[in-house]
Amino acid sequence: MLNNPTKKNAVSRPMHREIERIWDDVDADNNIRVAVLTGEGNAFCAGTDLSVQDEDNAQGRPSRPPTRSARRLFWNMLDCEKPIIAKVRGPAYGVGVNIAMAADIVIAAEGARFCDSHVKMGIAAGDGGAALWPLLIGFHRAKELLMTGDPVDAKRAAEIGLINHCLPEAELDPFVDALAARLAAGAPLAISYTKMAVNMMLKQLTAGAFETSLAYDQMTLFTDDFREGTRAFLEKRAPKFSGK
Repeated sequence: MLNNPTKKNAVSRPMHREIERIWDDVDADNNIRVAVLTGEGNAFCAGTDLSVQDEDNAQGRPSRPPTRSARRLFWNMLDCEKPIIAKVRGPAYGVGVNIAMAADIVIAAEGARFCDSHVKMGIAAGDGGAALWPLLIGFHRAKELLMTGDPVDAKRAAEIGLINHCLPEAELDPFVDALAARLAAGAPLAISYTKMAVNMMLKQLTAGAFETSLAYDQMTLFTDDFREGTRAFLEKRAPKFSGK
C-alpha cells in the first residue's frame, strides 16, 4: 500500500526505494499468489513529494531519483512473476499514474483521475508514460495527454483502454477481492508464465523509448522551466515558462 495519506500518498525517496524493492519480496514469498497495490485513504498517489523537490531546488541539486532508481521501479514491476492488480481511488498523478500503469490489471472507482502531469512541472515525461501509454491507448491519444498533462477520469480511461475497469465506489473492493481470489485460485505457474511472456514483448517494445524518456527527464531537471514549474505548483499559480 502507498502510505503517505497526509500528502495524498505522494512518493518520498524512502517510499520510492520501497516500491522498487517490494516486488522481490512478493516473488520470494510462496504464500503470495497475487498482489493488490492501492493507496491509503481516498487517493492512489499524487506523484512525487514536491516538498523534497523544493528543498533540493533551493540547494541547486537535482531532486528526482537517479535514472537507475526510476528504471528499477518500472522494470521490477514488469519483472515480478506474480500478478499485480492496481486498485485506484482518487488521483493517480505523475509517477503515481505510471506505477498504476505498470501493474497487470488496473481497476478504478468512478472518482479516480489519471494524469501524467510532468510537462506541467517543466519536466519531460520520464517515469514510463512516454514508453507505455502509446501501447495502451495509441500514439495520438498518448501524445495529446502527455504533452498537455491533462487528466482523464476513470470512465474515459476505461473507454480508451488506459485501465481495465471503472466501477462505482461501492463495487470496487468486492470486485478486486473477487478477481484477486480467482487469480490466487488459478494455476500459479501457468498464470506467471503467461504474464512473463506478455511482459517480455512489452519490455522489448518499450526499452528504447523508456531509456530515451529517462534521459530527457533528467535533462529537464537542470532547466529554468523545471524550477519555475515547481515554484508555481507550490505557490498555487500558473507557471511562466521561458523555454530555458
